[in-house]
Amino acid sequence: MHAHDHAPAPAPAAVATRHPRRKLRLPHPGTARRLRRAGIAKVVVADCLVRVSLRGEITAREADSLAAQLRTLVQDGCRHLIVDLSEVTYLAREGAGVFLGTLRALKAVEGSLAVRGACPRSAATLHCLGMGRLAE
Repeated sequence: MHAHDHAPAPAPAAVATRHPRRKLRLPHPGTARRLRRAGIAKVVVADCLVRVSLRGEITAREADSLAAQLRTLVQDGCRHLIVDLSEVTYLAREGAGVFLGTLRALKAVEGSLAVRGACPRSAATLHCLGMGRLAE
């Protein structure tokens, strides 16, 4: 007998799957009106990366609807979200606060959030709320 004949079998590799990846469902055609009410002008989906373009004023009135739409994206499989603010004319504190809740939801599933195209006034609102690093 040889020494290698009695060697213990290697242990199976541990598989770490905290959050299974799901394919993101495209929004139902009837959601366009809800998206517009939330200030969302465009949604581009590429696997688990989503780019959301916002437009107009994002005030307290739009905040709840925007939060619900972004939460739905995360629940449907979005893991990396880019929010484009280049067409936003005004970002209220309540509107900016939506991004904090979205960031928490994404961090819980090992995701990320980035904010792009913020005008100086919107960037100042984000900085005031401690979210300036999202807009860098």
